[in-house]
Amino acid sequence: MLVKNIAARRKCYCAVTLCPPPPNDIEGACYEGENLLIDRQIIARCNIEKGMTLTLDEIKDLCHVSECYRAKNKAVWYLSRTDYSEKLLFDKLCRTFTKKASAFAVAQMVNKGYLNDERFALSLISRLKGKNASVKDIRQKLYLKGISKDICDALLKSDDLTDSDYDRLLSLIKSKYINKISAEDDRRKTAQALRRRGFSFTDINKALNSFNCSDCDEEIF
Repeated sequence: MLVKNIAARRKCYCAVTLCPPPPNDIEGACYEGENLLIDRQIIARCNIEKGMTLTLDEIKDLCHVSECYRAKNKAVWYLSRTDYSEKLLFDKLCRTFTKKASAFAVAQMVNKGYLNDERFALSLISRLKGKNASVKDIRQKLYLKGISKDICDALLKSDDLTDSDYDRLLSLIKSKYINKISAEDDRRKTAQALRRRGFSFTDINKALNSFNCSDCDEEIF
């Protein structure tokens, strides 16, 4: 296919006019009518010039490289605003780009040190510990964020995470539920809320009874 024209477009694109026109179903390609939109940096790096001839495979490769470049830049933009796990970033990129380009961008972020699941997990664990979350609740949230079981197990068994669920439960009751455990009905609702946070029946009963509420000495569960 002959490159008939290369014209600058907004958002760092170039419109590449080919003769005959390229297929309209090239994976990851961006189109402007029958033209292909290729990132200007990729046009320069690949030495694409007016008058040269490209095969269909070369055009497909050009579209793929351009998409990977855009996906990488978008990944940097996302990470400049908030933290992501590898899975979260991949899923986010897949909303706009193909899986191949998204995987390439994630790999680039990992290689450059911008993306690190262990670092992300430690930050999340710290925030959840600050909210006195149970180990079960922390583990579940880590899984939902795409953190592997191996990383979860290693971090949750580390020395700085050895405070017990019971200790966090006591702190949580003191900070959030201390005024909601006097009346029997309130006490029961509090117990149910704590159970939803992943704490065990045994720890909840023990913790609530440790506050010596005269209104309700019976077990909640």
